[in-house]
Amino acid sequence: MSRLSVQSVSTETEVLRLLVISASRDLPAPLNELIQNGRLNAVYVESCSEAHNPSLLANVDAVVLCDSASEDLSAFPTNQMQFLADVLISHRLIGIVLSSNTSGAAPYDDDINDVFVVIPQDTSSDELWGRLAMIQKYRPLLHKIEEQVNMMQRLGNKLNQQFVEVDQELRLAARLQRDFLPKTLPEVGDYRFAALYLPASWVSGDVYDVRRLDEAHIGIYLADAVGHGVAAGLLTMFVKQAIVGKKIQDDQYVILDPGEVLANLNTELKLQQLPNCQFATACYAVIDTQNHALGFSRAGHPYPIHISTDGRCSELRTAGGLLGIFENETFPSKTIVLEPGEKFLMYSDGLEYTIISKRIRERGEVKFAPEFQEMVRQPAQICMERLIEQLDQSKGSIERHDDMTALIIERLPA
Repeated sequence: MSRLSVQSVSTETEVLRLLVISASRDLPAPLNELIQNGRLNAVYVESCSEAHNPSLLANVDAVVLCDSASEDLSAFPTNQMQFLADVLISHRLIGIVLSSNTSGAAPYDDDINDVFVVIPQDTSSDELWGRLAMIQKYRPLLHKIEEQVNMMQRLGNKLNQQFVEVDQELRLAARLQRDFLPKTLPEVGDYRFAALYLPASWVSGDVYDVRRLDEAHIGIYLADAVGHGVAAGLLTMFVKQAIVGKKIQDDQYVILDPGEVLANLNTELKLQQLPNCQFATACYAVIDTQNHALGFSRAGHPYPIHISTDGRCSELRTAGGLLGIFENETFPSKTIVLEPGEKFLMYSDGLEYTIISKRIRERGEVKFAPEFQEMVRQPAQICMERLIEQLDQSKGSIERHDDMTALIIERLPA
């Protein structure tokens, strides 16, 4: 059936352009009344398939489906309605179904019902006009919403691409940072070392190392740049390069005292003129494998822990401020003799609540967590493995609040 425009329109009355889908020209009374009054300029087609023409839909404000010869909506098969719904969505149109037998909902899937408004055929012409006018009024708004959605989708795609690039860069940075850590820890005489390294994010603010200074001396340190992430990770790289355990002059060298090592590091950080929010803490130790003297110094770092042969733990306390804050800061050293079967542990503050269960500062007392006290009775490597297991099973292990690093030194039992 060819399309046919009907009714001349009065220029004094707002006119809506309407596509009517009906197998019969016997239209419902309210629709026929609006057409006769000149408020609607109607174009007719007999079936849903004829209504798919883009040029036709581009020139109408709404679509009305009706069939007076049918008692229900079965005159419009579901597959045809689905196709028509998709076409109407692409043109930002809403359809009205004038049904002779309806309770207000079309017997179709939700994605079809969202496009069509079902109203009884005996509704008043004023109500029908109000619905059609509302559809026309909100079409520009739908167009703007669609533009905003498309813009947000483009922005989302761009942001997603940037997130992927940032994620790849952080993964690379994390891999490079791990490459700066010791691949393996040395075994020197009766000394063994083990480490735990669990960054809170891709890039860590913690760094550690075990270095052979000469045949008899080993330098060990653990440093913690404030915070975690890229900024802290960059600062750890500077710390690693700036820590120097021995001074070489001509053909001779001198093993530096731990306090001097940290003082030199503090000077180097101050020369960088970092903002006040950027600083680091560290603990540095030197072992003389011949006389088993272990000298250490700390800078704002958690106190290292001495573990006796029977598993008793005690903090080794020395003074020492933050690195990179004050010039001419001093970092006093302390020396202990590590007996066979004893251990020395340094750790970053992310592990403090795992290691220490209670601290009574006014009395200087510390209570170590029972689980930790049980772990440190084991050999160094097993101790670190069990600590990692405990952390993985603890609450919040998926999103850690801070970097967690520990380095343990063990002198094997005699």
